Amino acid sequence: MSKQAIIVALLPLALSTAAMAAGSDTYVGVTAGQSQMLGNGLSTNTGNEFGVFLGHDFTRWAGITWGGEVSYNTLGNFSGLGVNGHSSEADASLIATYYLDPANRLGIYGKVGYDHTWVSVAGGTQSEDGAAYGAGFRYFFTRQVEGRFGYQYYAVGGSNLLSNHESSWALGAAYHF
Repeated sequence: MSKQAIIVALLPLALSTAAMAAGSDTYVGVTAGQSQMLGNGLSTNTGNEFGVFLGHDFTRWAGITWGGEVSYNTLGNFSGLGVNGHSSEADASLIATYYLDPANRLGIYGKVGYDHTWVSVAGGTQSEDGAAYGAGFRYFFTRQVEGRFGYQYYAVGGSNLLSNHESSWALGAAYHF
């Protein structure tokens, strides 16, 4: 197992431990949506995206709430060049949310971070590191329950034979502690 994979695997534990110690706004959530893989021999192949995430809003500065998130997403199956495959990813991101109302219920967010993607084809798996970024909306139905709609982009890299990048549109829900 590579050092990057170990770091990505341990990041949720480290973030959750730090967040619990701070005793502030920690949350867990799920997403579901549609993903798209573009690359050599693949033309707009789509799959069902399902994911989980863990986050913590650390501070509010200059009217923006700043936090961190880690997530794992299965980006679905794809086909191309006569083969079928599956893709998954894990990422760690900084998230910034600007709330549009005084009650801080509806916000626009942006994310930027590190991504580790696994692509499995014909019994073999290849993984790569890259950048991840995204944007979307957060809406708090209650103080603890949040709904989301967003777009996420994963820069898989150029050495992967089948995939140059992946992206997804997803709906999500989170519970804030």
